Amino acid sequence: MALTKKSMWFHSSDDGVAPQVVTRKMVASQGIFMPGAPCYISAGYVTLCAVSAGSDAWHGFIVGLANTDTVWPLTAELAVGTEVKVALIASTHQYGVYVCSGGTATTGGNDSAIAQANIGVSYGLNVSTSAGKIGYVNMDLGNTSDVVIVEDIMANINPLQHAVADNPGIAIVRFIPSIITATK
Repeated sequence: MALTKKSMWFHSSDDGVAPQVVTRKMVASQGIFMPGAPCYISAGYVTLCAVSAGSDAWHGFIVGLANTDTVWPLTAELAVGTEVKVALIASTHQYGVYVCSGGTATTGGNDSAIAQANIGVSYGLNVSTSAGKIGYVNMDLGNTSDVVIVEDIMANINPLQHAVADNPGIAIVRFIPSIITATK
């Protein structure tokens, strides 16, 4: 199944504190992206993360616009310098993410279940570049780019609503610290 309404989401933090939200400017127009699109910040400007972002820096997720006259869903590309709100990633944060295998930016890969054996293993993330889905993210079991490490699976956290056989499965992940602190 293609990446469809599959954004990563904040699950919890070690200290019980929600992500810090900062306002930054877009470096360039980058398509009509979805709420929660991953980004990195360089010289105070925001750029969307790359397709299979193993070597990218991941600093946060675009969660809103500074100008409240513009609302989601976006109907046009944002202009250079448009201010957006970014929820910053911290090493204390855990995120939920849908799981696939064999993904690309266009297809997003095939939905996949996630097993207990995947806990403790690091994987890469696919970021969609398809029109109408720019910024959707899933974790690819076939991508060994070491962006996130699986800390748990949703079937362990909420077994009444989720099973190990769920397809797609949901992983609870933490970003590898070098990805959060990387500069571009």
